[in-house]
Amino acid sequence: MLPRRADLGVIVLLKALACALALAVGFRAVSDDDFARVTIAQAFAHSPQLDPTGTSWLPFPFWLTGSVMIAAGRTLFVARFVAILLGLLSAVLVAFAAYRLTDRREGALLGALLAAVFPWSVRLGVATVPELLTAAFAVFALASLVGRDARSRLLGAAALLCATLSRYDVWPIAAAFSAFTLFDMFRWDKPSERERFFLGAATILAMVGPALWIAWNHVARGNAFDFLDRVAAYRRALGTPDDGAIARLFAYPVAMVRHEPEIFGALLILFAIGRSTPLRPLVRETLRPYARPLIIAFFQMALLSVAMIKDGAPTHHPERALLVMLLLCALLAGNLAVVLLPRTGRTARLLSGAAAVGVLLFSLIIVRRWFRGEDFTVRQDEVSTGHYASQVLRPGEKILVHVVDYGYFAFVAAFARPEDTVLDRDLDPRSPKSVSSFDDRAALLRKLEAERVSWVVAHVSSPAAKTLGPAQFVHGGFGVWNERSWR
Repeated sequence: MLPRRADLGVIVLLKALACALALAVGFRAVSDDDFARVTIAQAFAHSPQLDPTGTSWLPFPFWLTGSVMIAAGRTLFVARFVAILLGLLSAVLVAFAAYRLTDRREGALLGALLAAVFPWSVRLGVATVPELLTAAFAVFALASLVGRDARSRLLGAAALLCATLSRYDVWPIAAAFSAFTLFDMFRWDKPSERERFFLGAATILAMVGPALWIAWNHVARGNAFDFLDRVAAYRRALGTPDDGAIARLFAYPVAMVRHEPEIFGALLILFAIGRSTPLRPLVRETLRPYARPLIIAFFQMALLSVAMIKDGAPTHHPERALLVMLLLCALLAGNLAVVLLPRTGRTARLLSGAAAVGVLLFSLIIVRRWFRGEDFTVRQDEVSTGHYASQVLRPGEKILVHVVDYGYFAFVAAFARPEDTVLDRDLDPRSPKSVSSFDDRAALLRKLEAERVSWVVAHVSSPAAKTLGPAQFVHGGFGVWNERSWR
């Protein structure tokens, strides 16, 4: 079953309103990685290359955003506009999956709406990181495993090609997808030559992304699994606390439930309703299409949990890596609600409503308060300073950037010309720790002479910045100086 245009319009409109609300309340970025990714896309737009980062980050998001920047400009506004468009596209992809996973149109619509508006779905629909689009590609692919449609299976494999070149955490999903597709090629009753071709192509295409990236690392870096070594080395260099193997093993499922308790609370209530004897067949019927997608999502979670023990998992926000599971659970909650609630008695509906209100209050008052202090990155001072510098510096003029923390990425992203920035020092924890030139005026002047820069952006409180003279521009704790100030 395909979604109606009107249904897609409602889903996209609600997603757009949710994203607009997130921006209105001040959300801009999850972490400094958001700005780092923008600067890499800007560098790609300036000088396109196959591997935009030269590090462990996968290339597809930079190809996508960087290509738009080539046509529309390299500003932070363009990057954020692209992020929102991709967030809307993600909602559409998840909607197509929702309608494939059920034959009840109302259930698919409600599930797709829930998947579009839960908090992490909204945040990642605004942020300039690829998790939501990657997860949407994966959910679209997993839905293609349902039923006998070889052409849809090939489309799912194409979606996984994009996903596996965006995030490592979907690689287990691609492997399981290929295994199920290969199994179906031999299990289906008298498949046609066309079906065999599509299934065979899908089996291969789903794993092309990982194969290409491994081959590229072997050719370019002399180590096929260099990306894994880099991630593990980075986690160890950060000195993350050793919480023990058991705590790490359960870090992903615990983070997922703690960050989106409403989804799992709703599922618990719905499954409690579905325990009654007359409703059990309906629950089984509703769950049947979700069997393969959920099995694969649990498989992904298990592998990520094992990788967490070995320092091979993402370094922060583990719930983002399980967005596929969260999206599937949202779809399932919407589907079950439409199937079960109309078939329950008035008393059961009242009790269910009371339980839902209780879950919501518990979530808002207790669970989400644990994360009230969560530091979502704004970096407005750095962004405003970067915008000013982009207006007063001519292309080709260099500016020395005072590096105190990873907030410097926000300045560079707003400046929109990473090739014209000179960093004061490297903060990579894997590299030997270097001293800032801004701790001493003489060291700063030597740095300025050696790099031949004519502009400086720095914290106004740094010792050397205080000796540079009056700043051309000050916003918050940051200032911009021209060489006339220190000559």
